[in-house]
Amino acid sequence: MKAAVFYGKSDIRIEEVPVPEVSDDEVLVKTLRIGICPTDLRYYLGLRGESTYDNPKFTTGKDTFGLSGHEIVGEIVEVGRKVKSFNEGDLVTHETFTYCGECKYCRRGLVNLCEKKIDIARGYAEYVRAPQKFVHKFKKGTDVKFAAFAEPLSVVIHAVRKIPLENIAIVGAGPMGVLMAMYSDYKGKNVLLLETREDRRKFAREIGVKNVMDPINDAGLINSKISSEIFGVVSSVGGKNPIDYALSLSSSSAPVVIFGGTYPAEMLTYDPNRIHYTEKIITGSTDHTVDDMDESIMLIEERKLHLDRIVTGEYSLSQLKEAFDNTISGKEMKVQIKFK
Repeated sequence: MKAAVFYGKSDIRIEEVPVPEVSDDEVLVKTLRIGICPTDLRYYLGLRGESTYDNPKFTTGKDTFGLSGHEIVGEIVEVGRKVKSFNEGDLVTHETFTYCGECKYCRRGLVNLCEKKIDIARGYAEYVRAPQKFVHKFKKGTDVKFAAFAEPLSVVIHAVRKIPLENIAIVGAGPMGVLMAMYSDYKGKNVLLLETREDRRKFAREIGVKNVMDPINDAGLINSKISSEIFGVVSSVGGKNPIDYALSLSSSSAPVVIFGGTYPAEMLTYDPNRIHYTEKIITGSTDHTVDDMDESIMLIEERKLHLDRIVTGEYSLSQLKEAFDNTISGKEMKVQIKFK
C-alpha cells in the first residue's frame, strides 16, 4: 500500500509499505478521507521533538512510518476473528489513542488522561488497523466529508464543555477556532470570535460565524461586551501572546481554557494575585473523552453543523506535501486528503 513516510523536518515521502496485518481483536480500515490537523503540521515542521511513533505494534516496517493522521474516516475491509461489533463495509473512525480503562483517570471517565495512553494514529496511509475497542461506527449514508471531522469536533466539544456559561470568547479563528465557534453557537452560547488576521476574519464571516472581531481595531467594542457579561475564554491557538490575551479577557470566576499547544514552548508570566482576587479558573484541554466522541458522531450523522464549509481544499495522498505547505502558508484553511 502507499503511505506517507516521515523522514524528518519537511521531509515526507509517499512510499510502498506492507498492508498492516490485523490481530484477532483488530479491524483493517481502508482510508477514505483524512483531515490535516495543526498537530500534524507541527511534526512536519520539526516543532515537536518527541516521537509518538515508536510503538512497535502499530508500525508497518518503517521506523518513522506516518505522521499522526488522526482525523480519519474509512471503510472496514477485514475483521479479526474475535471482532463481533463490526462488519466489512462499515463506515468508521477510530480513536487517536488507546486507554487502559483501569487507571485512576480512566475510572473517572477521563480516558484522555490515561496513564497508559498510546498514540495509534497512522492515517496518512491507504490502510490502517485499530483495536475494535477504539473504533466508532457511523450510520449508513453518512457523508465522509463530514465524518472526517469526528476527532476535531470531539476535542472542540471537550474544550467548550469546560465553560458552563452563556458567553464564550474564542481567541484565534483558525480551523479549530472556527469549528469551536460553530459548535458554541449550536449550543446556544453568545460567541465572540477574535482574530488579528483579516483573511481569517473574512473567512469566518463568509461561512456564517457571527461576532467576528479584530482584537486591535475592535478593542473598545470587545471590552464593552466583556465588561457587561461574564465571559469564559478559550485560546484556540498556542503561544504566549494569545494566551496572555485570553487571560486578560476572562471575567472574574470564569474559566480560561488553553486549547492550542505551544511549540516551541514559551513561559508565561502571570501575577498570581490576578487569580487570587478574581477567582479565575485556568485549565487546559487535550483530546476527548468517550462522551465527547459520541456527541461528535451524533452531530455529524444528523448534519447539525455546516462542517463542509470549513474545508477549503481537497488533495490526493500523492499531493500531501503540497497540501501541508499550502496550509502552512495560509493558502488553505482546512484541507482533507481524499483516497481512491
